[in-house]
Amino acid sequence: MTKFIHTADLHIDSPLKGLAVHDEMMMQSVQRATRTALERIVELAIEQQVAFIVIAGDLFDGDWKDMHSGQWAAGQFRRLADQNIGVYYIRGNHDAVSQIQRKIRWPDNVVELPHNKPATITLDDIGVAIHGQGFADREVTEDLAARYPQRVDGMFNIGMLHTSLTGSDQHDTYAPTTIDTLKGRGYDYWALGHIHLRGAKPLSLHPYISYSGNPQGRHIREAGAKGCLIGEIEGDTLKEVTFHPTDSLRWQELVIDVSEQRSLDGVIAQAASAIEAGHQQHEGLSSAFRLTIQGATSVHDELSDLIRRGEILQELHNAAESIDDEIWLEKIRIGTESPVTANPQAAHDLWGAIAGQFDQVHTNPEGIQAFEELVKPLLDKIGAERISLSDDGSLDQRLTEWTQAARQLLRSRLGGPNA
Repeated sequence: MTKFIHTADLHIDSPLKGLAVHDEMMMQSVQRATRTALERIVELAIEQQVAFIVIAGDLFDGDWKDMHSGQWAAGQFRRLADQNIGVYYIRGNHDAVSQIQRKIRWPDNVVELPHNKPATITLDDIGVAIHGQGFADREVTEDLAARYPQRVDGMFNIGMLHTSLTGSDQHDTYAPTTIDTLKGRGYDYWALGHIHLRGAKPLSLHPYISYSGNPQGRHIREAGAKGCLIGEIEGDTLKEVTFHPTDSLRWQELVIDVSEQRSLDGVIAQAASAIEAGHQQHEGLSSAFRLTIQGATSVHDELSDLIRRGEILQELHNAAESIDDEIWLEKIRIGTESPVTANPQAAHDLWGAIAGQFDQVHTNPEGIQAFEELVKPLLDKIGAERISLSDDGSLDQRLTEWTQAARQLLRSRLGGPNA
């Protein structure tokens, strides 16, 4: 039985986007996640005793700031050389020849397939043929796969290609091709790169055509478990393909409905509970959450208070950190609404009841008198000289005006009819 690893889109030293991290040590841990992914792939290869690794493009995210990125990756590949594990690599759009100007000498176990034409590497001792071509430039618009050589008979044939196939909503169209074109080469396995989301099922079983996805999610659109694929070959037959997670930081969207909450403390507690449950599902990994709070709740006005918004968001961040210092909130969205505006009929009914109370005050002299008795202590504190009274010096006219103004204010807030 021969095993191999299929990976792609490592984007070493690419920044993880969207995390507002202020603690320096925490930031270093987060930023190192792409390197940790390669380290875990190397450890997995050694543990599983694979014969080789194929990297289907975008090992790096772009040109290096210095030589350290390349030297560090070469150091990881030397660990594989010590175990006689080969590495076969093609360039993608991010690490195309035109994108990375610096050059590094790879260990002898690393073979980079050419970028000007497709090539075939045969591993005669294990009966495997590997075909591929890398990117010379960032934008490759021709169908590279159409020029790949036919299969090598008597061997297990693997094709490596960095491609978006016929296109993707989230990725530029590079090296476009079709499943039929890939099948036409007669290979047994196509190791694809460029699309970062690994499908639950392969694009084809015979031959096996699949994206491995990237081994470390870099932002909220790359949520869920990320890793690589291990294929097991027996003779010239693919026996099994399994997914193995390699990420150290996992992204997840959390949406909580706080309709039943009656206090801000209740909302914070519910959010903390959801964050803790989500973090536990990640089985010891660091977690980055995008939190959305929604629902028709009586706490809506408090949550929507722009003056207190910063304080509320900080309370949510504090709640997350109190659970585990390896939890970060990438973004917090508050999308609640008032229970009244959420139910137009209830708003109409409530307004009807309130309007009836206003009408009783206006048509009943005793109502005005009762209202006057309620507000007189407040007016005494303010000072009569600061109150503009009616012509006869009484409060009756002014109270009527105030109740009318209050009626209009409540009507607008509750969505009552214009009446």
